Amino acid sequence: MKKTVAQLWEDIFNDFNILAEIEKTGFFKITADQIRVYKEPRLMAKFDFSRQLPKIFKDNQLGILPIKNGEYIIGKFNLFERISNTNYESVDIEKVKLPSFIETIDPDNIYSESNALMVANLSGMFENAFGEELYETIQGKMRTNTFNFNIYSDDVENSIEVNGAAMEIDGGYEGKSNIVLVEAKNSMPEDFVIRQLYYPYRHWTSRVMKNIIPVFFVYDNGVYNLFIYEFENLYNYNSLKLKDIKRYMLSNESSDVMKKRLFENIETIEDLPQSEVPLPQADSFSKVIGTLELFSNGSSTANEIAEELDFDSRQGKYYIDALRYLKLVVKDDNFGKYKLSPFGFGILNYDVRGRNKELILFILKHKPYYDVYKYYLDNGELPNREFIRNVIRKYIPDMAEETVNRRASTIRGWIQWIIGAQI
Repeated sequence: MKKTVAQLWEDIFNDFNILAEIEKTGFFKITADQIRVYKEPRLMAKFDFSRQLPKIFKDNQLGILPIKNGEYIIGKFNLFERISNTNYESVDIEKVKLPSFIETIDPDNIYSESNALMVANLSGMFENAFGEELYETIQGKMRTNTFNFNIYSDDVENSIEVNGAAMEIDGGYEGKSNIVLVEAKNSMPEDFVIRQLYYPYRHWTSRVMKNIIPVFFVYDNGVYNLFIYEFENLYNYNSLKLKDIKRYMLSNESSDVMKKRLFENIETIEDLPQSEVPLPQADSFSKVIGTLELFSNGSSTANEIAEELDFDSRQGKYYIDALRYLKLVVKDDNFGKYKLSPFGFGILNYDVRGRNKELILFILKHKPYYDVYKYYLDNGELPNREFIRNVIRKYIPDMAEETVNRRASTIRGWIQWIIGAQI
């Protein structure tokens, strides 16, 4: 049986006595040729998200960075920026349109990160976000020039030199005042490695005079999310600060009409006491869908779900309870385990549009969600948080205020998902 990447890294650490060397000097440099003995370096050393790190890295709070062509450095580096702390789903979504003459792009079939970036630029999302017309001028793999930077390990600052390290820019856009450098993903992660913004930022800062804006871009279930950053200190890897969040979706009048008709034809709306579990706390409905998909291979526990989605165990239970609230998952006979209900099995057999339609129905049959979505249809905008809190108080008058606030965030997040979903 072939060894996994995690197992191969354990072999490398043992063979080169890496932990002892890091304890002594603070870091360990390793070449691509040394890694290649075990497996191709491009498969061994690319960790875009912290959840991808092998166990020996996680257990010892280690990270790895490319520093030269064919050379890496391993140390106790703080490499990642968390997305989950940004509360991005509370940001209102703006609607934009593709030019009417475009026929070669299917907005309902965004199949790659580059395809999503193309839609974002053609529809005016970037122009709206940055206040000027932008032209794509940079794209693809390249190598950095030479630069030095500091990076933190706990409270210790380490100095690193980079010279000709590999980097890739998913999209670089130039306007009269700014250059926007974009790292793109096609699903929302918990975090991302700062290197993917920092190396291009340092490389191009030394080559141009214009202001450079690093952007982490995520296309996720019909919503285009722009996390707009700045580096407060050019020489500090860990000085990344979030400046703004912009969220967009393409206007789809036929889908909007279908959702309105779907809403108007809902006949049975459930009282909350009839639900199997209380009003859920799971702000990201995209993650609710991700949790549902994990059940396709059988029953699971909250800990298994949490590990797969890089949650803590409590979050895993929250997202399972959200599925139980929608009657898509039920308790298994085995203690602590859950499995798909017949409804859950059925939904996973639909295509994306059909699945979205069924999920919208499951959500809107619950009174708080029905009332908030009705407000959106009547007014063309989401209600404020106090309106949502009052809806919760109406149906659950004895809920603690702190809990009301948390549940209001979930309702808002789910209604935003409905608004952006294509059916």
